[in-house]
Amino acid sequence: MSPTPSMSLDRQFAIEAHSRAIDSCSDLEELRQVAKSLLQAWQLQASFSEDYAAQLMGLQRRGF
Repeated sequence: MSPTPSMSLDRQFAIEAHSRAIDSCSDLEELRQVAKSLLQAWQLQASFSEDYAAQLMGLQRRGF
């Protein structure tokens, strides 16, 4: 997976770091833990993005 040119250097670095973590997994359980960690981070970021968008539009954020 190659980062798009419009991504910041920080984001490109994060992608590379996570890609290397995945590549270095030597067993299935370790890979599961890395995948779960990335899934949690992705969902947390999505939640922050939704909250921020709602604030910008002056909307009430729906409950969790």
